[in-house]
Amino acid sequence: MSALKLGGMTDDSLAAALRVRAAAGESHVLVIANKFSSRVLAGATALPTVWNDLGVGDIGPEAMKVLEAVAKRQHLQWIATSTADVGSLDCAAAGPMIRAGHAHVKSWCKERDKITGTSGRHGEVDAATRFEVASLAGWRCQFDGCGENLRHHFVPGAAGNYSYFAHIVASSADGPRGDKVKSPLLANDPSNIMLMCDKCHRLIDRVAPGRYDADLLNEMRQRNVDEVSKLLDTLRYPAAQMLVIGGNIEGQSFAFDERIAEEAMWLRGLRTGGGRAEWFARNGPHLGASNSDGYWLSLFSLLKNDKPRLAGLLDGTAYGGTPRPPLAVFPVHGTSVLVLSGRLIGDSSSANLFQFHRDQVSGQRGGQWAWPEAALAPPNDKFRVQVHRHAKGGETEACLRINLTAAVPAADLPIHLFSSEQLAMPTIEITVESPNHRVIGHPADLELFGRAVDQALQKLQDEWRVHTVHLVVVAPVTACLRIGQKMQARHHAEFILYERKPSTAPGARGDFAKTIAISPTEVTLLSTGESISIS
Repeated sequence: MSALKLGGMTDDSLAAALRVRAAAGESHVLVIANKFSSRVLAGATALPTVWNDLGVGDIGPEAMKVLEAVAKRQHLQWIATSTADVGSLDCAAAGPMIRAGHAHVKSWCKERDKITGTSGRHGEVDAATRFEVASLAGWRCQFDGCGENLRHHFVPGAAGNYSYFAHIVASSADGPRGDKVKSPLLANDPSNIMLMCDKCHRLIDRVAPGRYDADLLNEMRQRNVDEVSKLLDTLRYPAAQMLVIGGNIEGQSFAFDERIAEEAMWLRGLRTGGGRAEWFARNGPHLGASNSDGYWLSLFSLLKNDKPRLAGLLDGTAYGGTPRPPLAVFPVHGTSVLVLSGRLIGDSSSANLFQFHRDQVSGQRGGQWAWPEAALAPPNDKFRVQVHRHAKGGETEACLRINLTAAVPAADLPIHLFSSEQLAMPTIEITVESPNHRVIGHPADLELFGRAVDQALQKLQDEWRVHTVHLVVVAPVTACLRIGQKMQARHHAEFILYERKPSTAPGARGDFAKTIAISPTEVTLLSTGESISIS
């Protein structure tokens, strides 16, 4: 009879089919076999004109029992062939037919097992290759959709061994997908070996070898390796470059613990890229008095050196031109330095800002850089943008007040901003209902605050079209950075920054004084007129 393209049969299903055919009067069996797979047919007579083709099947313990009984009745016929796909043969031209006994079947199975390795034999696959294959597979079966966990099969002393290192191109030229040239060359090549469970291994080698050629299995293996790699990579947090914007403020030293900061990064789903933390504007303990001329002169010289280094971090040149990782920014510095740092980093750069919580218990994981665990997500209207005086025709200067940690009275502003109980220029304020030092206590706070800054700048620059914005900020460190990030490069007004000087009298508040001006192209030290390009 002509060949039939039938599906492969497992040992159990083949034994069941043989019993059904015998019950129907077809007690004679014909096996067409090469060295690794077999095709089974049933008929009613010793020399039937038409065989009932059951398909290619795996002769295992159950099918062997049935065939043993058939052989005892001398009803078992056998055709040996060298054709790789026994399912494609025309039975009439398959080859000479002999009567087979149980010993013949048993001997064939033994040789078949040597070729297909179903007894757990690792053959030419050495220990290093086995480890590499199993690692790439994540210790699970690589057959599409199976994924059975096979790790316990590799435990020394474990009962049974039901995992196999299956060759795509057989290690023997006579095996499934064997090749006289490739088989010996690829016998120990990890790219030619798949980790499989017993069921899937039998399927590709014995149940339906004709349906799983080398190209299909290579595609299957590569798909599995890529997917396992992708899934395992999800366990590894994205890398971020730690950037510390830190300095002594008014004589108070700033101590930074990288280990604690790294813990805070873990809590945000980030990890360090392996390098040390980079610093920006790191002033020494003798440079911590912002009301002194020496402080700003020394700090400005420091910024000249640090600005190119920060630019290298941002544009990737510090990494040899490769894309840089996101930044994890840890800021503790004066207001003006933080706003300038935010302007240099920009809003389009991927930067994760970490808020220093000064009243947080330092012994907990992430220390004072971790967001409070009990913090609730803020309401969308937490940050309010209030216009205290609208712009009149022709006015080119305005004031932006950020009052988050304290409600600074207008009377505390310099005389050119507020005099005679009147605001001297158009003024916008961003504030909250109850200003306090815990105002930035949740990651969403920074997003909402950024929206409020956008709204204020839109009115100042797009609607009022002012040329100069006087910026008075009383806010947490991350909010100061966020303000700078919102200054659009080459398109913003000039911002003149102010900081409050320390008071010389007990109980009194110091005056606000100008520090630096940030234009689209440069930052200027207002006490000397010295500038640094930031374009």
